[in-house]
Amino acid sequence: MKLRNRCSGVVFLLWGILILGMVRSANAQTAGDRILSLNECISIALQNNPDIGISAQGVMRNESGLLSAYGNLLPNVSVDYSIAHMFYGPSSVQYDAQGRPVQNDGFDYESFSFGVSSNLILFDGLTNYYNVRSARKNRQAAWEEFKYSKDMLSANVIRSYYNLVRNKMLLVVQEESMEQARQNLERSEALLKVGSATRADVLKAKVRYSNTRLTKIRTRNQMELARENLAALLNLKEEWGGGVDTSLTINFTDPGFQEEVDYALSNRPDLKSLDLYQQAAGAQISSARGGWFPVLGANFRYSWNDRQMADNLNFFKEEYSWYIAGFMSVNIFDRFVTSSRIKAARANQRIAEYNLEKSKLEAVKEVKTLVLGIREARERITVASETVEQAMEDLRLAEERYRVGAGTMLETIDAQVALTQAKADVIDAKCDYLVATADLSRATGRRIQY
Repeated sequence: MKLRNRCSGVVFLLWGILILGMVRSANAQTAGDRILSLNECISIALQNNPDIGISAQGVMRNESGLLSAYGNLLPNVSVDYSIAHMFYGPSSVQYDAQGRPVQNDGFDYESFSFGVSSNLILFDGLTNYYNVRSARKNRQAAWEEFKYSKDMLSANVIRSYYNLVRNKMLLVVQEESMEQARQNLERSEALLKVGSATRADVLKAKVRYSNTRLTKIRTRNQMELARENLAALLNLKEEWGGGVDTSLTINFTDPGFQEEVDYALSNRPDLKSLDLYQQAAGAQISSARGGWFPVLGANFRYSWNDRQMADNLNFFKEEYSWYIAGFMSVNIFDRFVTSSRIKAARANQRIAEYNLEKSKLEAVKEVKTLVLGIREARERITVASETVEQAMEDLRLAEERYRVGAGTMLETIDAQVALTQAKADVIDAKCDYLVATADLSRATGRRIQY
């Protein structure tokens, strides 16, 4: 009976392990075959990508800098408390009033002390004020950098996503082309057996079939690389098969040069960030000038000291002292420290101005290039779509001529190649249009549409 129960327990355990393994396998299969939309990919990337985390920590760092700058405007307060056991050794021989030698023995005692002190800078040439202003500009700049990092990541995800879509769709086109080449080869070999085709036709068909196989291999490899690039941006923690939505929905727009440039110069986050950094550098010049002004402040100190602990920790009954003092400090000669700081701050401001000017020039160039790219891609979509229809009709006629013996295998192969290229051109043009549209939104500071 015990043996039967043990066997039953083992059987149930094995069944449990088997079922758990099947569930995990099903889940893994589901995760691997999951089709991710573009919205999902961008959302995952914004949560998982390390670049966003780095940019967010930059914001936190500037937040702490602002808090520190505000803190310099407030008085500092410190409390100290100490307990000590003092030892004094024997003193040297001394003489009393009658000239008799006296030697003091060593002694020891307990010492307790308590103190509260505070310092406040009342005027420092507005150094702390301008430090606060600079810190606030740096914090705002960090926020703009954070927003631009998110836009950049979103645009990169869109580019990688459509690159994967592109290669997936091109792989389907290449598979269709390879199937056509295989059928041509079989047909030409059959016609050769009955004397209706030449060996040259068979060789052309074989070459065409081999070329389509090679193209398919390259396209499949490009698709795998695109999948890995997108998975790296998403920082996925699980294996993903690269399932994406291949329906290319396009809403055509006609952006204008000047309108897009003006919007970018006013709204692009990275340009805003550089402008804020320039203002922060200007505030540092005024802060550095504070070294030429006198410093006015006040001190407060309360102290208590005795050889025994105060009753009930009451340090305000006896054995205490306190004072309040005002002070003024004038740095007559600071070994050119203030002058060097002012020069360095001015140089930093000029560097910030040049960086802003350079970035504006690059932004204008980028926006105009993207507008041209969008217009080109739109025209390519129209022309390539028309070419597909024409190439399909040309292929149909070429195959009919070859079937009745009025055409050659070379004409059929040329028509097939033209159709395959036309389909690939449509896919490339649509993907290029969608990527350029997303890049233009990022380059102008608009919310990226996806």
